[in-house]
Amino acid sequence: MPPGFRTDVRLGVRASIRTGPRVRRLKVPATPAPEPMPGPVSALRESPRRAGRYAVEIGGVVIAPVSVETIGELGLAVGRPVAAPALARLLEASASTACYDKALDALARKGRSRRELERYLKQREHSPVAVAFACERLLSLGLLDDEAYARAYTEGPARARGFGSRRTVSELRRRGVESAVVDRVLGARDEEAREAERLTLRTAAERRAKSLRSLDPAVAQRRLVGWLVRRGFGIGEASNAAKQALRDA
Repeated sequence: MPPGFRTDVRLGVRASIRTGPRVRRLKVPATPAPEPMPGPVSALRESPRRAGRYAVEIGGVVIAPVSVETIGELGLAVGRPVAAPALARLLEASASTACYDKALDALARKGRSRRELERYLKQREHSPVAVAFACERLLSLGLLDDEAYARAYTEGPARARGFGSRRTVSELRRRGVESAVVDRVLGARDEEAREAERLTLRTAAERRAKSLRSLDPAVAQRRLVGWLVRRGFGIGEASNAAKQALRDA
């Protein structure tokens, strides 16, 4: 039996139980990656996970991901030398490509405003230059669009959660959508969208009123109005909806 352990035979099971102090594992610092140096390209390998992405090997150091566009721009080919200026450009382009790929994957999982995406990428230690490159490219491709994001949020999560216009505005601004974009999206809603919001208000009030039936009417009215206002509805419309919902409850 190793020192610091004892034998436990309870329930007919023989097991070794640690009795001594825990042994803390020491973290061995990672060996820093070697710096790439100018020299000939020794290998060009296509990524099996993402089309159009390559790993470029120079002097035993692998630089990845590298886009097809960068390979064409710098004229990279096996055996062809890469001078210092071209190597600097290759490293910068690789960092920007990695950031762009990360941004693309993030948008594939869920919609984000530009501000949210920038924050997400910076938290993952991408440089400001790479983040700006990724966002500008996504904007040019129509894959990053704050107006479309605000519209989708207004018609989807905000409506599903029973948010009024004020709460929707607050949530969109908290997500980094500019005030002008928010005003334009909410101001462009048609009568059908406004009727949907009125229905959301009535539904929310009726559902909440059921839990307030045992209270004094004045107390129930006050609490229900406060609850609706906190969800972003105006005080006037919240008061009318609360009164009707409590009457029908």
